[in-house]
Amino acid sequence: MSNDLILVLDFGGNPAYYTARRLRGEQYYCEILPGDSDPQAILDRNPCGLILAGGDSDELSSAPLSFDPEALNLPVLAFGGAARRLAQSIGAVHQGISLESNKDFVQFQECDLFAELTENDRFFDRVDGYALPEGYREIAVTPNGLVPAFACLEKHIYGLQFYVESNDPDGLTILENFAGAICGCPRNWAVENYAPALVDQTRADVGNARVLIPVSVNVDSAVTAALLHRAIGQRLSCLFIDTGLLRKGDAEFIRKSYRDQMGVNLIEVDARERFLKALRGVQDPAEKRRILHDEFSAVFAEQYIKAGDVECMAEGTIYPDVLHNTPRLVSNMIDGCRCIEPLRLLFKEDARALGRWLGVPEELISRPSFESCGLSVRCLGEVTPERLSMLREADAIFRQEVERAALSRRIAQYFAILTDVRAPGKNGDGYVCVLRALGSSNAGKAPAFKLPYDLMEAVVQRITSEVPGITHVAYDITGRPTASVEWE
Repeated sequence: MSNDLILVLDFGGNPAYYTARRLRGEQYYCEILPGDSDPQAILDRNPCGLILAGGDSDELSSAPLSFDPEALNLPVLAFGGAARRLAQSIGAVHQGISLESNKDFVQFQECDLFAELTENDRFFDRVDGYALPEGYREIAVTPNGLVPAFACLEKHIYGLQFYVESNDPDGLTILENFAGAICGCPRNWAVENYAPALVDQTRADVGNARVLIPVSVNVDSAVTAALLHRAIGQRLSCLFIDTGLLRKGDAEFIRKSYRDQMGVNLIEVDARERFLKALRGVQDPAEKRRILHDEFSAVFAEQYIKAGDVECMAEGTIYPDVLHNTPRLVSNMIDGCRCIEPLRLLFKEDARALGRWLGVPEELISRPSFESCGLSVRCLGEVTPERLSMLREADAIFRQEVERAALSRRIAQYFAILTDVRAPGKNGDGYVCVLRALGSSNAGKAPAFKLPYDLMEAVVQRITSEVPGITHVAYDITGRPTASVEWE
């Protein structure tokens, strides 16, 4: 990877993640490092510039940075709480909190960072007052005399006590001005340019080894498998473990996608009884996840040993998994087994673009995410074959109607949940089923999708008439961050 990059330092929360995604979306390559990274680790990456984001708590905001921003001799742009940390680090004198959780009109003063911006309203978690040190000046003001942005223009150090909001064109202009005009970062990030080098790097990482990778209906594992197949050919084997917790049609879809369309070697293991037995009597979602993780690891290890000549495993780890320390799907591997994660620096959008470059079927690339724990956490209470069957059929009906209404590409995630609540119906007591649809893949801010009423009416009519045991259907209109995606 070229060192023509912007580094984003993460001081907590989601701002660093969203900032990096938006930069990559504008073809500026960037990576995220922890906010307390050692200055030498920052300089070793040879970045064009530095963005500081996150950290809005009083404790974090009152503490200076762990490094001298001026000593790095790099352009620096700090947002929100990180801007207050920057102020402390440059010796600004804190004069108290001037505004909390409010919107105010902002006049941007002329400078490279605000080129082509107009004055407008901005939302602030808070604005603090500072007496700025020599060399620094205000670069934005409000009618009430607040200073939400300051800078040392000579050293290209900027502090903004607001964030680049989602779908905010002015905020995107600020990022583009900083990355391009101020940092001089080339606008050359594109998966199509990166892909050939990634194939070569993956081939070099594997060497002469044979590789085993667990695969599912998710795009991450599919693209990893396609990349490995391009790099090492038939030395790759894909392992499909049927846990009995898949959606209706998923097993057939996996066979069709991997074996028939992608032409990879697919090993199938029927472990349905094993997984359902392990889940017997378990109701807590966290315990379900732990049991499934352990069982999946055990089955993978057994197949790894059975294969005999496999020396390496692969996982579809992507950049958000790395940033959020998501546990590997397969843990406690056999001694001496290497694990490669060739997509670990790619966001989901990057992985999809790489998949298209590699020729992965579009139906698989655009398919909504489906967690490795399957339907287990969407079946509230104990997971039994009968309740799984109800959930599987209800979920299939919901997905069919969404596709029939040509909404599947507009809704990021949509699925059914079988609750453990029972309610009377015309044929006796049955379970309450809940429909969930989110209009964005943004992990922190995903509003509920406003499904057309005639679509919901069709889904309810079909589920209550075609799925014995379900008497009521509800629609969850709670988005994120108010509620989690899953009901757990």
